[in-house]
Amino acid sequence: MRVNRRSLLLVPLTLLTAPFGASAVRAHSYTFGKIEIGHPWAEPSTSDIAAVFMALANMADKPDRLTGAATPIANAVLFQDYGNRPVDAFVLPAKQPAALQPGGRRIVLQSIKRKLAVGDDFPLTLRFAAAGETTVMVLVERGPAEPTTPPAH
Repeated sequence: MRVNRRSLLLVPLTLLTAPFGASAVRAHSYTFGKIEIGHPWAEPSTSDIAAVFMALANMADKPDRLTGAATPIANAVLFQDYGNRPVDAFVLPAKQPAALQPGGRRIVLQSIKRKLAVGDDFPLTLRFAAAGETTVMVLVERGPAEPTTPPAH
């Protein structure tokens, strides 16, 4: 059996960024040239702002940067680093994983046009400085910090 080394690199990141209790059927990933994108997801929204998270890996020999994003469900998309600090881009080092996760770096959707509920999905176009542009589907799921309601007995 031949093991894909690139897939092994994303497994820990996908587990780290995927919400606990996420169904394996809902897990999804994308390969775009030398960029790997693992399980893009967003938390349900309670206002007109939402955050998007995912695992990223740049398998190229040179660094790349995630320089922009767009979606038809929001009027503006920006990037935030730790402490809600706005940043122009996320650096993706060569042959290393990078995580966008709750409490850390994230993509922020502002002035969303509809509330996001668990089970929804929406397209998100990602722009990379070297790799170019690709569109992924973002799943709306409960994040790891949100308690789930225990079943009634």
